[in-house]
Amino acid sequence: MLKDKKVLLTGLTGNLGGSIAAALAPENDLWGYARYSRQGQREFWEQKGVNTVVGDFAEGRFDALPTDFDYVIHCAANCAPESFAQGMHDNPQGTAMLMAHCRNARAFLHISTIGVYAPNPDPEHAYVETDLTGGSVMGLHYEGTKLAAEGAAWGMSKHLGLPTTVARLGVQYGTYHDGGMLGIFLGMMLAGQPVPLPEHQSNIIQPISDDDVVRFVGPLLDAADVPPTLVNLGGDEAIATQEVMAHFGKLAGVEPDFAHGGFEYPTYQLDTEKRRSITGPCQVPIKEGLTRMYEVMAPRLKEKQHAQ
Repeated sequence: MLKDKKVLLTGLTGNLGGSIAAALAPENDLWGYARYSRQGQREFWEQKGVNTVVGDFAEGRFDALPTDFDYVIHCAANCAPESFAQGMHDNPQGTAMLMAHCRNARAFLHISTIGVYAPNPDPEHAYVETDLTGGSVMGLHYEGTKLAAEGAAWGMSKHLGLPTTVARLGVQYGTYHDGGMLGIFLGMMLAGQPVPLPEHQSNIIQPISDDDVVRFVGPLLDAADVPPTLVNLGGDEAIATQEVMAHFGKLAGVEPDFAHGGFEYPTYQLDTEKRRSITGPCQVPIKEGLTRMYEVMAPRLKEKQHAQ
């Protein structure tokens, strides 16, 4: 765990960024750069000790940001760009400008996505960092522009001499914001809606708890290099989406319903050997982590549904 460091974090109003911010704020000089578009977000994080700065990294407006950060953790991204131009503006261009502003940092951690992998015909293939890229499973401009952002991080790392780690994030889950994909599915199940399953994939995922990601931030920054260190950031246990929902259903006393097709998302198995060599194994067993997530999020989701 980082301690007594000056850290810049983007995307702290999202799922993963929120967990990282909550963990780092008590013992670090943490700066949170985000749009803070929802009412009360900025005040919430200021009360937790975060130095909040309003802005959009993709616009390259960093006047209110210092340049003497020890570390930068870049979680922010446009996950649903409406066009290729918007995706390129927000993801690779924004990443490059942020790195240029923070060129004096000791290390830069860029969060990418496993969605950049090109689909393998073997449904049980475990993707390794050297596998082919070029995926577009979600049918958006997201994966392509996130892969371009990796290229931007690679080039700027070399150009600036800035040690960088590019971590391809798989299915993360936790209790901040909507809890990630599994949190969204939990809300759908509690509302009596069918949970979507990809039609052309195995539905096997390797979820990683936000607690483990937080635990891994320090080692991932320590592993930063020029050119960047590339690593899969997923859990150590493979599990079917149906089994995840069956576990939630048992806790809730309901039988989950499923619908095939209509929503595609990466359900890739990952080779996590390289990550384990850097961070060590995950410490949150999947069923234990899902149970804790349910206990925290289910009351919140039920209250929200009753209020509607």
